[in-house]
Amino acid sequence: MPTNPPTQQSPFDDALTEVTATYEPHRLCGYLYRLAQTFTTFYEHCPVLRADPVQRGNRLALCQLTGDTLRTGLQLLGIDAPDQL
Repeated sequence: MPTNPPTQQSPFDDALTEVTATYEPHRLCGYLYRLAQTFTTFYEHCPVLRADPVQRGNRLALCQLTGDTLRTGLQLLGIDAPDQL
């Protein structure tokens, strides 16, 4: 019986694992680009601040998590991320 429960890696973790295994940092660039595209589509179609309170909280959390992921990925590539857009 395993002593540690299995964990589910995020797509960001998967991208980092692939980058470190292949020594191909451009793969992280591709992941970050796709993440930004997906987030832009979400943001264009789903109002964040005008949503009902429960949805607003969830959507704000998604915005924060996406921003944190993009910032971390850019930092790993040696690129400064803007504080806001």
